[in-house]
Amino acid sequence: MTSIGVLGTGIVGRTFAARLAELGVDVLVGARTADSPSLEPVAALGVRTGSFADAVAHAEVIVNATNGLHSIAALESVGAEALAGKTLIDVSNELEPVEGGFPKPLASADDSLGQRIQTAFPELRVVKALNTMNCTVMVDPSIVEGDHVVFLSGDDAAAKDQARELLATLGWRPVQVVDLGGIDTAAAVEMTMSLWMRVTMARGSDAPRFNWAINSG
Repeated sequence: MTSIGVLGTGIVGRTFAARLAELGVDVLVGARTADSPSLEPVAALGVRTGSFADAVAHAEVIVNATNGLHSIAALESVGAEALAGKTLIDVSNELEPVEGGFPKPLASADDSLGQRIQTAFPELRVVKALNTMNCTVMVDPSIVEGDHVVFLSGDDAAAKDQARELLATLGWRPVQVVDLGGIDTAAAVEMTMSLWMRVTMARGSDAPRFNWAINSG
C-alpha cells in the first residue's frame, strides 16, 4: 500500500501517521482546517498535513481516526461527492464522556457508527476494523503475542480486500483477520468496547496491551 489518508489528529491519528510513515507509506493527515494547531504534532513527525478534504483527495483508502462523536460531521465537511468510491476504514468508537470515569460506548445491537456512516454516505465503501483494541496494537500487532484477531465488517468485497492490504502492511497475518460479514455486524464489534473498558479498568492502566483471540479445539 503506497498512500493513505488519515482523518484525525488525536492519539489514534498520530499513532497511525507515525507507523505508516515508518513503513514507507505516503500518508497525509487531515484536520478540520489545514492550519489547525492540532496538526503541529503530526507535522513534527515529518508527516504531510492538510484538511480533511486534502486527506480524502490524497488516497483511495482513508482511515477514520476522528472522535466517533464527530465522525459524520467530519465527513460531511468533505462532502459526499468527494467521498464517493473511496474506501473508509473506520477505526473509531462513539464514546460518551463520563465525568471522573471511563467514557461510555454508545453502540447498541441495532445501531453503530459504522452503519450510520454507510447510510449517510452510500457511495462511500465503509469497512469497520481495528476498533476493538488500543491504537498501538492496531498499528503493530506484534505487541501482543499469538494469533489475536482483528474483525472486518463491511458490504463491499473490494473494500475489504483493501482493508486486508492495509492490515498486512501493518503486520497483521491472514490468520488473524476475521470477516464478520456486512456493515450491520459493526454493531457487535463496537459494543465490545464496553467489555474492553472494563478489562482495561480491571487490569490497570499500566498493564501490558492486550487483544481478543478466538481459541477452539
